[in-house]
Amino acid sequence: IIKSICKKLGNAPKATYSMVAIATANGIFRPTFTMMKKGENPESKKYAALREGLTEAIAVPSYIICGEIGSKLGAYIGGKAKEKELNGLIQKGKTFTKETMDEMISVASKRGSSGLNLICICAAAGLIIPAVCSACVTPIMNKIGAKKPSAPMPKEAPIAPPTQLIQQPQRKITHPVFKNMTYSGMKVGGV
Repeated sequence: IIKSICKKLGNAPKATYSMVAIATANGIFRPTFTMMKKGENPESKKYAALREGLTEAIAVPSYIICGEIGSKLGAYIGGKAKEKELNGLIQKGKTFTKETMDEMISVASKRGSSGLNLICICAAAGLIIPAVCSACVTPIMNKIGAKKPSAPMPKEAPIAPPTQLIQQPQRKITHPVFKNMTYSGMKVGGV
């Protein structure tokens, strides 16, 4: 079973496979580790774990949909671009067999498919999933009835004794000024 899975994944590598695997693992392990934290408020842990699970549940289908759209569109664009390039070469006088042209178009389609698949997966991770999560997660959490736990009340600081006010002096304090002292003969550093 493992050999056939590895062979199938190796014959048609897509960025979608790795991202779906990562999102699935995150959807399982992140909420689990969040719930295992010791010393945290149980309501906070439940809320955070549910939110993490919902985020990854949104991410998996988003990766699949965006990846497939990118693959199909990339294959089409790559194939058409290579076909146009070959037609230009034929008009300039080059000759190709039908099999050679089909093979070149097929290779270009596969390259375009994998390239645009990766670009669409990156767009999904950076743009689509955060947008969908910000639009959907909070309403879903409200429907489920999970409310964000309120922050604990800060402990009151002990009341400090009142400070004594410093009284202003009645007369002006003057500092002694040495008017007769000259600084011309003094050396710094004892040299």
